[in-house]
Amino acid sequence: MYMQPVAACPPPAPVCPPPPPAAKWSIWGEALWIHPTGIDMAHAQQQNGIGGAGTVPFGDIGVADFDYDIGFRVGGEVRYAPKESIYVQYTWFETDAMSSLVAPTIPGGGGAVGSLVHHPGTALTASAGPLDATYDIDFQVGEAAWRHFVSCTSTSEVTVLVGARYGKLDQSFTQSGIFGGGVGDTITAIGFDGAGPIGGITGEHLIGTSRFTVYGRAVAGALTGQFQSRYTMFNQTTGTLLAQSNWSDDRIVPMLDYEVGVAWIGPQGHLRLA
Repeated sequence: MYMQPVAACPPPAPVCPPPPPAAKWSIWGEALWIHPTGIDMAHAQQQNGIGGAGTVPFGDIGVADFDYDIGFRVGGEVRYAPKESIYVQYTWFETDAMSSLVAPTIPGGGGAVGSLVHHPGTALTASAGPLDATYDIDFQVGEAAWRHFVSCTSTSEVTVLVGARYGKLDQSFTQSGIFGGGVGDTITAIGFDGAGPIGGITGEHLIGTSRFTVYGRAVAGALTGQFQSRYTMFNQTTGTLLAQSNWSDDRIVPMLDYEVGVAWIGPQGHLRLA
């Protein structure tokens, strides 16, 4: 009799590895209530004559001064690992200012409005008024960055980020009025397009056992790009170009964003108001 062969032990059934944790997504939108400062345009002044000897400032200076206006910022983030995430966001803002200056009331007459933005070589006399000005500014900023969670607990988190940013800025100014030689317009425009690296740090901490947190964020960047500007004086009545100047230059523009505030986290952690 022969020994029957013994069947080999079956290989162990493969054990499925645990699935990777699902990526966590978040999206946000922010209303921006912005007041541009340091860029007001003084464009005209009241005076006691049309120009020449004896003419001096006599009254108010017309200034195109920006007020608060609304903009927005939207973005999204995916946290693809316990300590790693990537986000993108886009910011938009646009505002304008207007100014009108009339001649001063002077006993005996002689009041006029002189332009502060005319090229002196054109030797134009002052206006009987009014001089009207419009001033517009708008910018757009887009950025993408990688975030690393340096510290992350049930009550606080600290992250660092590195990435890139693109920025576009446009400013335009126009003054119009009736002068001795007819209706005159002075137009200027400045534009910038640039991009560069950014780096920053963010932090958030839960206040006690409440649903409120305190948070802070600081991001610094340097955008390399080109400025382009032009200046034009034009006599609409005669169709004459009185003065023109165009200029461009490459520049590095530093940017610093910083923010501190208080936020509220919803019961399920799916909603955050800051």
